[in-house]
Amino acid sequence: MKIRNEIKVGVIILISLGLLYFGLNYLKGKDVFGKTIYFYSVYDRIDGLTRDNPIMLNGAKIGRVSDVQLMPDKGNKVLVKMEIQLEGLLVPDSTKAIIVNQDLLGSKAINFEFPQVMTYNNPSDTLIPGIEKELGQVVEESLAPIQAKIERLVEETQALVAHVQITVTTINETVKTAEDAIGSIKHATESIDTMVTSQSVKLSRVLDNVGAITANLRSNSENISDILENVATISDSLTRANYATAVQNASNALAQFDSLITSINNGEGSLGLLVTDDQLYRNLEQAALEIDKLAEDIRRQPKRYLAPLGKKNKNPQPEKPRDANDRVIYQNDSI
Repeated sequence: MKIRNEIKVGVIILISLGLLYFGLNYLKGKDVFGKTIYFYSVYDRIDGLTRDNPIMLNGAKIGRVSDVQLMPDKGNKVLVKMEIQLEGLLVPDSTKAIIVNQDLLGSKAINFEFPQVMTYNNPSDTLIPGIEKELGQVVEESLAPIQAKIERLVEETQALVAHVQITVTTINETVKTAEDAIGSIKHATESIDTMVTSQSVKLSRVLDNVGAITANLRSNSENISDILENVATISDSLTRANYATAVQNASNALAQFDSLITSINNGEGSLGLLVTDDQLYRNLEQAALEIDKLAEDIRRQPKRYLAPLGKKNKNPQPEKPRDANDRVIYQNDSI
């Protein structure tokens, strides 16, 4: 029986399609001849998880992500279909399907975390979703304390540098002050040296005089000793003097003087009457007035008292004016 060419072409095409299907599934990591089970999980976000990303358990690949679907009617949540290719694997209840980072390039995978329970899920059950922190976020959280320490270290370094600058400025000022002081000391030393050089002759004379004085003191030491003994003797004499008697005599004299003053104030005796009686004062004043009148009359009419037989002066001078107390008021007139 002769096979037609169309049948041959059809068989070849079918074989090719089968090989293509098995090849593609093999390249995708799908075991075509093994038993495959599916699980699902709903995520709020998947951070770049795509189809054919591996599913891992304890570091071993047990399947792949077969489909990713966005659910607009569920608040834009994401449904992930997971294909488990490990035959006989039992997935416990409350297993977490956590999206993790595979490498530093951001490749994603789903890692199964089994709980410590004895019940198991059925195929097509929905697992508990979870997502691992992004590598950048992990690095940022890990570096945050180090960054804070570095910032604090920078601030302390800046404060230290500012303090060092202030210290250096203070040291420079101190050094300048010390240099000025050294210059002043140097100038004073030069001035002293100049003065000593210029006054060396006078200093020699002063030293010679000091030597002569010392020699005189040495030669007159016996006389000085005698003088000191005399001074000591005078001091002893003054010490032994009867000060009490002198003080008593002075007190007695003061008492007598006080008694005398008291008698005068009381009007006793002539001096007391003179002090306390105003009649004597009035008499003396009246006598003074009479003497004044007599003197004025003699001045105006001297011939009355000098002429013989008491002849009167033919040209008497006018009488001087007097005040309320009958005293003469003198004027600048010539006799």
